[in-house]
Amino acid sequence: MRTTVRSNKAECTGCGACVSVCPKAAITMQMDEEGFLYPAVDGALCVGCDLCEKRCPAGKPMKAHTPHIVGAQHRDAQVRGVSSSGGVFTALAREMFKKGGVVFGAAFDEALRVEHVGAFDETELSALRGSKYVQSDAAEAIGHAASLLERGIPVLFSGTPCQVSGLKAKLNGKHEEHLLTMDFVCHGVPSPGVFASYLKELENRYGQRVTAYTFRDKRNGWKDFSAVATFEGGGEHAGSQTTEPFLYGFLQNLYLRPACAQCTQLRGNSHPADITIADLWGAQEVCPERDDDTGLSLVFANTQKGRKYIESCGAQLTVFPIQDTERLLRMNPCLVRPAKAHDKRAAFFKHYEKQGFDSEAVMKLLAGPGKLERIVRRIAHLPKGALRRLRALMGKA
Repeated sequence: MRTTVRSNKAECTGCGACVSVCPKAAITMQMDEEGFLYPAVDGALCVGCDLCEKRCPAGKPMKAHTPHIVGAQHRDAQVRGVSSSGGVFTALAREMFKKGGVVFGAAFDEALRVEHVGAFDETELSALRGSKYVQSDAAEAIGHAASLLERGIPVLFSGTPCQVSGLKAKLNGKHEEHLLTMDFVCHGVPSPGVFASYLKELENRYGQRVTAYTFRDKRNGWKDFSAVATFEGGGEHAGSQTTEPFLYGFLQNLYLRPACAQCTQLRGNSHPADITIADLWGAQEVCPERDDDTGLSLVFANTQKGRKYIESCGAQLTVFPIQDTERLLRMNPCLVRPAKAHDKRAAFFKHYEKQGFDSEAVMKLLAGPGKLERIVRRIAHLPKGALRRLRALMGKA
């Protein structure tokens, strides 16, 4: 009897589709020693139907599209202010609410765990805005979204490419006429356990509970975004992309999920979602007249359905053509290749398993080589003849 879904654990993306397709509710998502969620199968309940493995989307090729690529920005400055980039998600969500639909996305719960939830109206939308650089638990949300679609209720499902693939695996081609999917150019997903440990470190350091965390605060602008932790007493801990330890470690691929290094979900013209969004990095060169540093989105309408939805948002969005798509694609390398794991990833987790998240240790791991290390590296790369002469000189000294 099986105990997990995939024999090679490193292939599992953690989307949670297997949980929702199991006819005996024999699968749950359990946290491993690195803090990632993986499916665990209860052998007493499993009947060996293998549906979990058959439907698992990991490693399967994505359908190729010829996307319609545009730039976009929400017309409302307040919406842009609380969005990671240009506010396209808010526009799509509002269009879905007009149809009486439900919007799914990642949100923090009261304990600051990130999970996928459904928003039924505008009052519930704010929790779904903004990037969460932590892998969310989407297993239950996939099941809930599928149930709504079976009843004919429209759904906008936003998430990582592998989470969108997880929902499609659950649906297996059924009930998709009322479904709109949106993913984003994914850098890779960090460990939920590592993030929880970091919050605990902050609380121990400041002596207060962290009540909110923002990964893309725009107080210094869209390009120079910050990460900000807010404490129950009202104080804050803020840092930049190179000074805030968790954010810096994420951007350096220090604790991404192993499957991210071999991702096939979002490459070239292969996308699982109707719409893919990204930051319009390089805007200062490609469209400087539109770059006000409040946020611009790069939008890929991958299907005709996606294109129609973007067009329907015309009253909310300023949409403009992109002339130099090649340059913009170079500014988003994760569209072309997976994120490569940091060469000190194993060293980080060895320390993490013993002491949890340690900001000082993380910054040391990510620091460039010191003067002595640089000298040693140069010596190591000297030709053999030069090394012999150097040893001879040192011997004479």
